[in-house]
Amino acid sequence: MKLAASLAFALFAAAPAFAQEAPAPAAPAAPAAPASWTGLTVAAISERLTAAGLTVAEPQSNADRVYLLVDDGPLRWILTLFSCTDGSCPDVQFTAVFQGVNATPEIVARWNGDRRFVKAFYAAPEAEGGEGQAVAQFDVLLNQGGGPNQLDDPIQVWRSLAVDLGRTVATPGAAAAPAS
Repeated sequence: MKLAASLAFALFAAAPAFAQEAPAPAAPAAPAAPASWTGLTVAAISERLTAAGLTVAEPQSNADRVYLLVDDGPLRWILTLFSCTDGSCPDVQFTAVFQGVNATPEIVARWNGDRRFVKAFYAAPEAEGGEGQAVAQFDVLLNQGGGPNQLDDPIQVWRSLAVDLGRTVATPGAAAAPAS
């Protein structure tokens, strides 16, 4: 018991030594200013989608966004290009809407729990008795200097998972509705 009390007293007495402030670390050097990065041109993105075997409609724009309607066999989806300036866009979002008897909040939540990268949300039917919708989205930041081929992997991920969500929720035989 005396040993425990002695140790406790020694630690307590030494506590002010632990509380001493260490000298402040030197401030880190300021990072180098990033090079101006504007992303990929709308034409380069459209060409990459076409090279992947997709049919791309003429771009539509609204403020700093450009929209590409993409036909992928029976699947139709939108690629939204964000923050576009001078014809180049640094990030994109894939979006598809699926309507069907299995488009329920529970099924969409279960689908999300089993998948990464592409996420879906549930949208209630607009009219009573109508079918719900599952909206899939996938955001991609374009890297400086990556060139158009940096879209290859995201396109494949998107195509695989969007088709998977469509099979999960859509009414058999229905194609994906274009996103609005």
